[in-house]
Amino acid sequence: MGIVVLTTLPLHGRVLCHAEGRTVMSLDEQTELDQLRLRVRASRWATSGPLLIFGLMTVAFAGYLATVDYYFVPAPLFWPLCSLLALFALWGGDRVRRDRTGVGEGRLPYGKAALALLAVVVAGNLVWFYPLMKMLLWPATVLTIMAVGQRNKSLALRSGIIGGVMIGGWFAGSAVTADWYDPLIMGCGGLALTVLGLVERQRERKISG
Repeated sequence: MGIVVLTTLPLHGRVLCHAEGRTVMSLDEQTELDQLRLRVRASRWATSGPLLIFGLMTVAFAGYLATVDYYFVPAPLFWPLCSLLALFALWGGDRVRRDRTGVGEGRLPYGKAALALLAVVVAGNLVWFYPLMKMLLWPATVLTIMAVGQRNKSLALRSGIIGGVMIGGWFAGSAVTADWYDPLIMGCGGLALTVLGLVERQRERKISG
């Protein structure tokens, strides 16, 4: 049954109720709950952490690709491996943070996200050798999908925009045969993620501080 608002009271004291009259939560309580969620998310580095880790990992992999003419894994699995390592790094860091602060994992823990990505890569097998499919496992794309699963709108928006620009850059340069082009696109995307992560971390400090 739908929820209605009792409008006979001032806004400050309105109460959300079910139609049968059972009190659910006042608007003040809902606001406090939203603020609490925001502080908890800030204390978990829920937005800045993934941006920083995925960004730095992408820059490192792009730097390797630009300087070393050798893939230590099949080429189509190079960037999925980057995404997987970033998730495991986040998972390890989150375990340390939980032990220190006592704040839980939240929705879609990093460990489960890493295992899900690993399962997708194994199940997909040769599918990821197709250019349009392998983009789904690029770091920024994986980060966006994870953010949607965590219902983290801020993270999904930031990583989604950067991921879209990276994919657009790949299509725009599809005719470029130079070896430096792909590392350049990925490196710039990773740098953008890192910068946004630093900016977001400053915002989180203000919220949690």
